[in-house]
Order: sequence, then C-alpha cells, then structure tokens
Amino acid sequence: MSYNTSVELQASFKRFILTFLEYIDKYFSQNVAFLEAIGDFGYGIENLTWSQVKKCIEITKIKGLNEDDLFNEFTELRLTFEMIQKKEVPLLDQIQFFLSNEGQEEIHNSSTTSIHQSEANEEDEEEQIKMIRSDRLWAMLLAANATPTPNIKKLICFLYSIPASNVYVESIFSDMKHLLSDSRNRISVDLVSAELQIRRNSSLSCTDMHQYLLSHKELLGAIRSNNKCAFKKQRVQ
Repeated sequence: MSYNTSVELQASFKRFILTFLEYIDKYFSQNVAFLEAIGDFGYGIENLTWSQVKKCIEITKIKGLNEDDLFNEFTELRLTFEMIQKKEVPLLDQIQFFLSNEGQEEIHNSSTTSIHQSEANEEDEEEQIKMIRSDRLWAMLLAANATPTPNIKKLICFLYSIPASNVYVESIFSDMKHLLSDSRNRISVDLVSAELQIRRNSSLSCTDMHQYLLSHKELLGAIRSNNKCAFKKQRVQ
C-alpha cells in the first residue's frame, strides 16, 4: 500500500468514527433527562426517592395519574419492601417463590418456545450470579401490597414497556423468516401477521391448538381456502 493510500484510508476511518459518534450523540443527547429519569426505577425501590418519581412523571407526561394517590401508593410500597426485607428468607428466594406461583406461571406460559428457552438460559445465568431483576421485584411488591396501587402500577408498566434494545424486534424477524420461506412465498402479509401474533401471544400448546382448530369448522374452511394467499394460481393459456 502506498503512503498516500494509507493516509487516505486513515482519514476515511476517522471520518467514519466521528460520523458514527455524532449519530449516536444526536439521539442520546435529546433524551438524556428522560433516560436518567426512567433509569432510577431500574434499581428497584430501595434507593428510589419521591423526588425521582415526581421527576419521572413530569418528563414522561403519563396521563391519568393522580399525584396524591401516587405518593400514598409509593409510601405503602416502601413500607411493604421494608417488611419483606426483614424476613429471614433472602429477598432473591422470595422473588423466586413468587414467580413459581400459579398466576405467574400462566404469564410465562403465554410466551413462545423460543422465548421460553431464552428465559431459561437467562434464569440459569441469574442463578449463578445471584442477581435480582428489578422488574420481578416490582411485580412482587405490587402483588404483595395489601391495597391496590393503580397509579404506581400504571407508571411501572409504562416504564418497563420501553424496550432496552432491539433484541425482541430481531427475534420477530427471525420468526418471520421461518414463516415466509421459499416454500411459502405466496402467503399474504395478513396471514404472516396473524401467525406471528399467535406464536408470540398464544398460551395454547400444539395439541390444544390442534383440538381447537378441529372444533371450529369456519377456521378449517378458511385454512383450506385461497384467501390466505396474496396471489392465486392462474391457468396459462
């Protein structure tokens, strides 16, 4: 490589890095206050203050929250957390026991097989390093509190609905590649969308799904029809 080519390449690499950093900063700098506000909830309730909660409300602008009721609910949850901490059973064990209850199992069963596997791997890693996930701690606190906490629950649900990365979206693309393959290249977009929704949200097992389809003649008729295909076969004259 000649000297001039080397200098030109180095300058090109530097421009690429600077452009990349400017792109990141352009989006991050606009949301620093928002990210800092919601990040306070990621550490659970132990070090969370009311001023941080109030700041989060002001930044997120969630509608329908009663600030006075929210303060009372937040205070109750802190007391509930302190009572839970005083128990002889470690906090991690209490959360795992809560997750093993029947109601929580139903929530986990609504996921697809692929999500089950990823969650199983994640739980194995957590078991090794003994970490407490803040979303599970919040879930346990909301369930363990003696009185309903609709305002704080709405706030928590909003915050934890924000994806931390694009991993879930990428997993949707992976599922879609299996649905729309070379052997199924004529199915409609609506059918792909419907199958993805079933895969991601259905709590039925394969056996139960099969029995469900057999018991609904209108669904069997729709499956046999050509309505699910975007293009129909035509006879070539």
